[in-house]
Amino acid sequence: MPVESIILIAVAAVLISASVSDVRTREISDVHWMVIGTMGIVMALFSENILGGILCAGGYLMFMLFMFSERVQGRISAIVVTLGLLLLIASSLVSSSPYPIVTAVMTMLFLGMFMLGTMKGGADVKALVTLSFVFPAYPEISYVLWDPVYPTSLVFNPVFSSFFIAVILSTVYAVIVNLRRSGGTRISWYVTTKEDAESSFVWTLEDVDDDHVRVALMIPFLVPLTTGFLITMVLGSPLFAII
Repeated sequence: MPVESIILIAVAAVLISASVSDVRTREISDVHWMVIGTMGIVMALFSENILGGILCAGGYLMFMLFMFSERVQGRISAIVVTLGLLLLIASSLVSSSPYPIVTAVMTMLFLGMFMLGTMKGGADVKALVTLSFVFPAYPEISYVLWDPVYPTSLVFNPVFSSFFIAVILSTVYAVIVNLRRSGGTRISWYVTTKEDAESSFVWTLEDVDDDHVRVALMIPFLVPLTTGFLITMVLGSPLFAII
């Protein structure tokens, strides 16, 4: 079995494990993302350009430290992130490859979304960042429907495609559930009792009265993300259908 297929299966297994945990508790162990991130580092070290691979692996390591080390706080975190970016840029220049830049852009996009509050789940961000380590480019495998097209694939890369599908799936799910629970009047939130809110996977938005609160669904985003990943890796990215 080709190495790329083994890596793909291993990553899919980790994502499925994380999805099960997300559905059950909405809490996911960092071990999942450490495993995927480590796979990305090892793959970088075995790249054809030795120096470029070392620089790339160093960049990945910096972002791993930023996400997982409790000692990386405050100014140190800014230094670590900056160093990670510089190492990836240097790797791209040394190896004449655009893919370290793709990883850098995707990493900063997801970290920025989390810091701005656009993404609430820390595990979701860690999943997307570490996935960008392993899949800045499409694996050289056969796709059922949509083959990647270069250089568009630099933008519609595997992680962006997986994220795009996940956003659509989670939005549809949220709309359906909110409509059902609000009696067909709301698509982004609904009102429930405080007792029910405490026993449900929801974000509390505000009190309506002494007994009721307005809530938003706490979507297990790893489920649609894993689905999007599997669709992208088996069928190809549907984004290429619009080209």
